[in-house]
Amino acid sequence: MQYSLWRKVALLALPVALQCLLQALLGMADVVMVTGLGEQAVAAVGLAAKLHFLLLVLMMGFASAGSILIAQYFGADQQEACQRTLVIGLYWGALTTLPSMVLFTLGARWLGWINPDEEVVRLAAVYLLVTAPALLITQFIALYEAALRATGNAVMPLAVGAGAVAANVFLNYIFIFGHFGFPAMGVEGAAWGTLISRLLQLGAIVLWLKGTGHLFSLGKSHWRFTRDRVARRHFLRFSFPVVLNHTIWAVGNSTYHVATGFAGTQALAVMGVMVPVESAFFALFVGLASAAAVLVGHALGADDRDRALQLFRLFDRLAKILVVLFAVVLWLSRSWILSAFDGLDAQTTELLMSTLTIFCLGVWVKILNMLRILGILRAGGDTRFVLATDTVVMWIFGVPIYLLAVWLGAPFLVLYVLMYVEDGLKWLPVKYRIRGGYWLKNLTRETGPAPQPVSV
Repeated sequence: MQYSLWRKVALLALPVALQCLLQALLGMADVVMVTGLGEQAVAAVGLAAKLHFLLLVLMMGFASAGSILIAQYFGADQQEACQRTLVIGLYWGALTTLPSMVLFTLGARWLGWINPDEEVVRLAAVYLLVTAPALLITQFIALYEAALRATGNAVMPLAVGAGAVAANVFLNYIFIFGHFGFPAMGVEGAAWGTLISRLLQLGAIVLWLKGTGHLFSLGKSHWRFTRDRVARRHFLRFSFPVVLNHTIWAVGNSTYHVATGFAGTQALAVMGVMVPVESAFFALFVGLASAAAVLVGHALGADDRDRALQLFRLFDRLAKILVVLFAVVLWLSRSWILSAFDGLDAQTTELLMSTLTIFCLGVWVKILNMLRILGILRAGGDTRFVLATDTVVMWIFGVPIYLLAVWLGAPFLVLYVLMYVEDGLKWLPVKYRIRGGYWLKNLTRETGPAPQPVSV
């Protein structure tokens, strides 16, 4: 039994962690491969990539909400409810994505408002025009992958995601530089590579579902669920706090990075190195939180509260052990990691060493909050509390304090420490919310037992 549980954890957590890294690689592929075309091409693709990322965050809100519901329905062995949730998620995802697609096709008319360089605007407008359909395709991919992971299958999305990265790089090579008889299209070629690779990714998922006769192999009869007004309203009411939460996080995170730019070039250089290091570090724990959300959701959907509590304690202890272990390894590897960035001057390198030390000392707060919020509270549908907590600590405390410190000219190390303020403030509310048992809810029923105290 214990072996079976650890096997499930590994098969859920590791593929999600690897896919997080793959997603980062896929996002960087276009930017990296147009570097030989000049600064304006890089700036144009970088600008378009930021817009795509902002919308991807919104898409993941719908995918996360669908995943929470499907995990519980799957635990309750309600297969039709799982299918209904996916169909309605696709419905709302398509409706909310269409306006963004229209905006992307009209990029030439408004990109000048956010970038004064005419050539950058022209190139970015071409990129957005070609990749506009990719928004809808990416929304569908996110929903299908979240649904599969919610039923315990994280390996298939990883395999297809890896294929998509390889296809994107290969197609970029063909279209950007002109190979195998194709003309060199530059930035437009990068856009076509992105669009086609996304289309291949969605096609591979749908064909695999059809070929295996999977629960999520949807036929015409399943689309009748979109006519169910009650189900549509239920999904929208449940998903709205999650989507809004993702949006608030994305805007807040962008604010931190934009404000850091006013702290000087050296600060930007340090953050440019820290972002990929942090992303790689967090990848495993995102996978762990995803595994927790799925398994806890299955237990709650099956009305097994004791099992849900057992899983919470297991994942909480595992996260504590792993974050300490990884932080120690990272701290001991600082010099080796920084050797990859030997182009930095001595002063910036020294600042990076100190920044990595602060990260290693404080990262445990971020990791445990992330696990408890994404893997436990959300799994039980406690999305409104998470939204309220994130909004208050970020926009009343975290961001204003950080902006004030930048305005006062605080040293970068002080600014970096202040990035941990909101996680420090979230610690006790999140801990006591879990202790109150508010997350021990079976979302497959309208009503359930009252919350019960939990020892944390």
